[in-house]
Amino acid sequence: MAEHPQGEPSHTQPSTSEDENPRGLLFISDVQALRHADAVAFAAADGIGLIDASLTAIASDEPRIYTAKQQRLFPDPVGQQRRRRIEVAADIAGFDACRRWHDHQLPGATASATIGGAQFHDVWRSVAALLRVGDVVRLRWHAGNNTDQLTALGLHRDELLIEVRRGKRLSTFLLDVSVRPPSARMVTAAANR
Repeated sequence: MAEHPQGEPSHTQPSTSEDENPRGLLFISDVQALRHADAVAFAAADGIGLIDASLTAIASDEPRIYTAKQQRLFPDPVGQQRRRRIEVAADIAGFDACRRWHDHQLPGATASATIGGAQFHDVWRSVAALLRVGDVVRLRWHAGNNTDQLTALGLHRDELLIEVRRGKRLSTFLLDVSVRPPSARMVTAAANR
């Protein structure tokens, strides 16, 4: 799948038909932006995930000049930075306030994580190099994947995984692991907000 039949959209849009255009289907500009991004931010709520690939402005008095290609790959200006937003499917797994396990949609939970130096993050660079046009990307968070020692210290271990589906093949990569107190977690349940 090289291009969208009517030309490539500026962003990956949610689909009305999951079989025709599943959420998270990558187009050529999506793949290129993910490979060239300075920073990549991930977020999820209510089954919808977002990947924001960004070119960042260097902290100086001089504004960054973006090439025409960079402006095409990162179409959204955000302050002095450029961004490409890709909507994907997302799951947040974890225990609710009543200690019931939810494998897909932890009620009221939100999640976020950022890879600030994407060009220096070995796992992200490997994932970005693997991505191809036509792959379908999904984000999966595991909330509170704790050990007894972490629980005793009042800490929580949250994980972010990215799934890449190519045809019938599914590859899963662990992008981030965070061990933090409740106030600074990657995954925030409704009761904890």
